[in-house]
Amino acid sequence: MNHVLLFNPRSAKTKPRIPNSILSVAAAIHDQLPYVIVDGNLETDPWNKIHQLLGSGTFRYFALTCMPGPQLQQAIPFSKKAKALFPGITIIWGGYFASNQPRSVLDSGYVDFIINGPGDKSFPALLNALENNQPYELINNLIYISDGQLIKNKKDELYDQDQLRRLPYETLNTYYPIRKYLGKTYLGTKTIAYHASVGCPFKCSFCAVVPIYEGRWKGKSAQNIFRDIKYLKEKHGGNAIEFHDNNFFVSEKRVVEF
Repeated sequence: MNHVLLFNPRSAKTKPRIPNSILSVAAAIHDQLPYVIVDGNLETDPWNKIHQLLGSGTFRYFALTCMPGPQLQQAIPFSKKAKALFPGITIIWGGYFASNQPRSVLDSGYVDFIINGPGDKSFPALLNALENNQPYELINNLIYISDGQLIKNKKDELYDQDQLRRLPYETLNTYYPIRKYLGKTYLGTKTIAYHASVGCPFKCSFCAVVPIYEGRWKGKSAQNIFRDIKYLKEKHGGNAIEFHDNNFFVSEKRVVEF
């Protein structure tokens, strides 16, 4: 069975945060294909680990998330080396940089597909198509090159956040202790990084969120936010919350209820 290597490139030299974007796609494929998580924020030499895993011959897919800025310092060279050394693997990028700069990413020659925005459904659908030699041309939220042309498939509506699978925190904990992600901030000594919603209803001209979510927003219910935070507090010792939403306060009613 083909395996998936999920990589979170280093974003900061200090204060690593829970890699929520990687965990979202991990949740989506949790019962589909075996996967391994490598976090560049907690590895001294992440390329050495990636090289060993890809060299095992069990990994067909190398998938990573990438924000503009520091993450490119690992995302670019690691993807180039992976494709050069293991040309049979499929490299998939997600995240704001890939979604907003698809031509630059795909013209590089070492990235095969881009997940454009949320990958909760498109990522497992793409893996399923590739595993079974089925067409992927109709998979929403997918960008790729065909006959030299950049193809951007239609965007999905934003998903009901309460219907998505819970993030596999315990799986992450087997690779990296979650306590290492609970850092000291002005909010507390063990701060939880959490996403309670996706998108934003506004269309500010300077914002990278706009072309991905197109003025749309969806949030988890107050009950499910409370459930997750309670779990991270009681199981892993978190004592503060750092909401990483694009716009947490869109639904004031939800905020008050939470």
